[in-house]
Amino acid sequence: MMIRLFVLLFIPMFFVYAVELGSTYNYKYNHKLRLDQTTLQDAIAQYGTPRERYHVNSQLYSYVFLRYYSTDLSLFSGKARMSYLEFREDILYAYITVSSFDNDSTNFSYTKSKEIKVGDSIDEVVKRIGEPSGMGKCPMNTGKFSGFCKDGEQTWMWLYAKTNGMMNSDKLKAKALLVGVDKEGKVLEIERDRITILTKGR
Repeated sequence: MMIRLFVLLFIPMFFVYAVELGSTYNYKYNHKLRLDQTTLQDAIAQYGTPRERYHVNSQLYSYVFLRYYSTDLSLFSGKARMSYLEFREDILYAYITVSSFDNDSTNFSYTKSKEIKVGDSIDEVVKRIGEPSGMGKCPMNTGKFSGFCKDGEQTWMWLYAKTNGMMNSDKLKAKALLVGVDKEGKVLEIERDRITILTKGR
């Protein structure tokens, strides 16, 4: 009787709690982000309070990193959305957006991405696999891709991730494509990888 009561009371509560992980935010502002233009204050005003915010000071620059994250999870599956923003001296230096929600999915063809080669124009890349879900100035400072595109102008990024549900909600398994572009819009460098994106911590 006690076991049955536990199942009836605890399990529904567990699944209701799952849906509330993370927090909602104005993810539609992703499409209005502009490198070298969007300010830290503008981003917070539009997105709302970030789930995480931290500061890093180097000898040359001051950086601020913001992370926004929301989910709709069951125990072993669900959907997730994350926006990760990097500001240098309070001006947008890079951003990454990832979503498995249907209305703003960042999914792309990993197979088609293998057709991209150095020397292609970035317009050709977009025509082949769609608009990027992130952009950054060169060189990159973010996580695993730190140091990418040392000799380029911008990094264009395509990322898509799935969540394994509540059992592993702090990690998203993702496919990633990074393309380093020069001032003329030509591809200089390419990196494709299967990565893990952390939804909290550095």
